[in-house]
Amino acid sequence: MYLKSLRLTDFAGIRSAELPLIEPGLNVIVGDNEAGKSTLLTALRAAFFQKHRAGGEAARALGPYDRQARPEVEVCFEIADTTYTLTKAFLQRPAAELSWAGGSLSGDAVEEHLAELFRFTHPGAGEPKLDKHQGAFGLLWVEQGRSTGGLDVGVGRDAVTASLEGEVGQILGGERGRSLIASAKALQDRFFTETLKVARASPVREADERLSDLRAELASKATLWRDFQERLDRLDERRHKLRAYERDSALTKAEQALEAAEAAAIRAESLDRECGEAERDLEHALARREAAAERLSRRERLMAAVTEAARIADGTAASLAELQAAGLEERAALERAEAARESARLAAEEADAADEAQRSRAEVKRLTDEIVARDQRLKEARALDAQLAELRRPDGEPAIDASAIKALDAAERRVRDAAVRLSVAAPTILFEPDGDGTIADAAGEVIASGAAIRVTARTGFTLRGFGRVVVEPGGDAETLRHDSDAAAAERDTLLKRYGVGSTDAARVRAKAAEDRRIETAALTKQLAALLPEGVPAASAELDDLRAELARLASQMPDGEQDASEPVAADAERIRQMRQEARGRLDAAGAELEQMRRAASGSLARMAAAESEDGYRRADADRLRRELADAEGARPRSALAEDLAAAELERSAKAAVLAVRQRERDSADPETVRLTLQMRKKALESIRRDMAGLKEEALTLEGELRAQGATGLGEEIARLEGEIGTLEARLARLTLEADASRLLHATLVGAQREAREHWLGPIKTQVAPYLKLIHPGTEIELDDTTLEIRSLHRAGVAEDFRRLSAGAREQVAVVTRIALAHVLKKGGHPAAVILDDALVNTDEKRLERMHLVLQKAAEDLQIIVLTCRERDFRDLGAPIFRL
Repeated sequence: MYLKSLRLTDFAGIRSAELPLIEPGLNVIVGDNEAGKSTLLTALRAAFFQKHRAGGEAARALGPYDRQARPEVEVCFEIADTTYTLTKAFLQRPAAELSWAGGSLSGDAVEEHLAELFRFTHPGAGEPKLDKHQGAFGLLWVEQGRSTGGLDVGVGRDAVTASLEGEVGQILGGERGRSLIASAKALQDRFFTETLKVARASPVREADERLSDLRAELASKATLWRDFQERLDRLDERRHKLRAYERDSALTKAEQALEAAEAAAIRAESLDRECGEAERDLEHALARREAAAERLSRRERLMAAVTEAARIADGTAASLAELQAAGLEERAALERAEAARESARLAAEEADAADEAQRSRAEVKRLTDEIVARDQRLKEARALDAQLAELRRPDGEPAIDASAIKALDAAERRVRDAAVRLSVAAPTILFEPDGDGTIADAAGEVIASGAAIRVTARTGFTLRGFGRVVVEPGGDAETLRHDSDAAAAERDTLLKRYGVGSTDAARVRAKAAEDRRIETAALTKQLAALLPEGVPAASAELDDLRAELARLASQMPDGEQDASEPVAADAERIRQMRQEARGRLDAAGAELEQMRRAASGSLARMAAAESEDGYRRADADRLRRELADAEGARPRSALAEDLAAAELERSAKAAVLAVRQRERDSADPETVRLTLQMRKKALESIRRDMAGLKEEALTLEGELRAQGATGLGEEIARLEGEIGTLEARLARLTLEADASRLLHATLVGAQREAREHWLGPIKTQVAPYLKLIHPGTEIELDDTTLEIRSLHRAGVAEDFRRLSAGAREQVAVVTRIALAHVLKKGGHPAAVILDDALVNTDEKRLERMHLVLQKAAEDLQIIVLTCRERDFRDLGAPIFRL
């Protein structure tokens, strides 16, 4: 789940506020005291979990403090890739609207859909307050002043439990496991009390109590001794480090090293500029040298081209003479082949004419048969087309489809709903005058005695002998009457638009239109099957066939127009004659074409040779003129001298650049840059370390003077001796009870392992965050309530309630974030809101908590409400200011 925007109007102490672009990750909302930060969280709770029609003190608390108004909340949020916009208004004209890309809801339907989305239940009559019915969001949205009191899991435990069961399954053992542990406990109780001490009638009890007292005293003394030694060692270490800094003059040396590094950086920068100028000079010299070399190369290429052009021109002239002689012989052979082909063409034309007459008679017969068949199909198609035209003829009334029926039904439903609400809210006046008294309405019509009059607007009545009485309905009756009139007007407008008197009449017309549509579709399919191309195209094709038949008949001789089907034998003989004539014509034509191609190739080669000869002579003359002009402008020897001078200049510039580069490389700019950066960081680090060491040494000296360590060593030795003697005695007394205790301990251990498995996902999620703020620690959760029980550090379990306020709020915040990860994995909407939840955290831990928030924001939306902008200015998150 991601909150995207929030807008408040006349809500509690906020007249108007808007957060338009809330990011999916980390967000910080800043405001002074009384600016309304906590009101934003209250508004979110009211929008999602409080019914818009709710009354009582809780609802009245949402209104402005100094006036009567209508509190409004609009929130845009995203769940499962769907963006929703929720708008709620309370107290006066309460309303609720929920819209998304696929639909919208209003009124009580919004409350039901929100309960499904966020998996909570609204409180019923007589049930606890709203904060007990917010599901997991009572856990994830931390109100101001409650961050140090634990998690407030409450009913959110159901959501967390569902997510855990989805990940690790049901807790092991079930009812049978609990029954087995209870039996083992009953067996153990014969020997031990509830605290695993020996029962009152056993001699073990006295020894066990005494041993516990001695061990507790020893542990206390040992803890004091270790603490004293640790602080003493830390003080000695801090003093030693400070003396090392002072002895080595580390601060002075670091400042001198920074000054030297800055001077070296300035020198390296100067050398780099000089090297750049030398590189640009060399590039200019190279360009001039390349230009001179190119001019000399072009002159030499031109001289070689003049020689080659003269040689090629002589060769093309000789080839042209040979081609001209061969062309005369090819021309005589071509004339003989043309005469032979003309004779074969005349014979083929006579055979074609006979075959064409035979084909015309067969085509006339085919066209006659096809015209008869097409004419019959066209008549059937025209009959179907006439039926379709009748069905498609407009009836002059507006079309009514399913969407129109749906709109009419919705308008009718709104009229009924408005009438019901108006009938409930409008008062009813019943007149029962005494004697012959009469009552008249505003129009002067007498109202019968005992008649019930429902008043929906300001209405006057005349009481004869008394005067007038004006009745004005209170509450929302006037608004509801306007709503009813508007709904009726909307319905009548729709009925008038579609030209019907009622919704039922519209349904009848829609049914008739649907029947016409179905019949039209059936006839259209029949027509398409009969004439896929359509009646006009079929009629045009029939006319074309008739015209073709008339054309063929007109071209045939008069004696053959009515001839019967041609004889197959004559047709075969005519085709055979035509094939033979065509074969002779093709052979003559192929021979002629072959000779023409040969002649054409010779002519093409001759033309190409003539063109090539002219081109080569012209090209040779052009190149000779170009060479003469170029030599006249600047001889080749002068161009060679220009190239030598440019090369000499390039060598000089290259030598200068080499010197500059050696100077720059010897200065090693990268090493200079890294050294300067390192010297700056080193100086800053030394200053910071020395200040920290001095401050810590002063603190430790004060603590050690207050604690002292007189007689601790001797007292610890005495206690250890007494404990050894008492342990040996207790071991003999407890031998008989070991079996029962072992059984119960084994079963309890198995149960604990199962619970650790059950709470494993939460510990896995919270471990990376604890590592950032309290390295080497673990939390222990109550497997029943999921509340934080203790914090384990260095093998010691510390009661969560006894931690400092800062430590409690830090551990509680990271545990809430871990639970948010578990909820999100379980498919539950999860977004974390912290209202001044880190006010007790010191600066060093606050920096670590910033890392926690940044890491959590990679997968969750985190919104921080704070009055201390300075604490979150460097967080790198967008800041919204109230």
